[in-house]
Amino acid sequence: MDINVRTQVQQSEINGLYNEMEQIKNQRKNLKESIDKKEEKIISHILKHGNVLAYKDNVPHVLTVKNGQTTKFDKSSLANDLGVTVSELDYVGVAEFVENKKLTSQKLNEYYYQEPKQTLKARKAKKSDIELILGGK
Repeated sequence: MDINVRTQVQQSEINGLYNEMEQIKNQRKNLKESIDKKEEKIISHILKHGNVLAYKDNVPHVLTVKNGQTTKFDKSSLANDLGVTVSELDYVGVAEFVENKKLTSQKLNEYYYQEPKQTLKARKAKKSDIELILGGK
């Protein structure tokens, strides 16, 4: 009987830990969405009005927008061309298509494309930056 009680306590503890873990995952997802929205708003403001000055721990930082590119893979087009679902195109699925000679690395490279991406950058402000942004002395 002692073993049964201990097993139920362990099971209950694991269940509690699992539920806590899932709650933390949801919180992390919500925080990420919130951060992304705020970052988009800052980027939009900078693009319209120019660089801004922000303080972090009482130290001035210049916020700028950096234009870059990110490489994306068009999985849905590949799935359409191969006549399969997108979910079948995991690493194992792609490897099977390569083994069966239905797909080559050259053909696979055709589905990669570049997409523009704007990122927020912050750096410590110099005196000249502060004067420029605030309409210096």
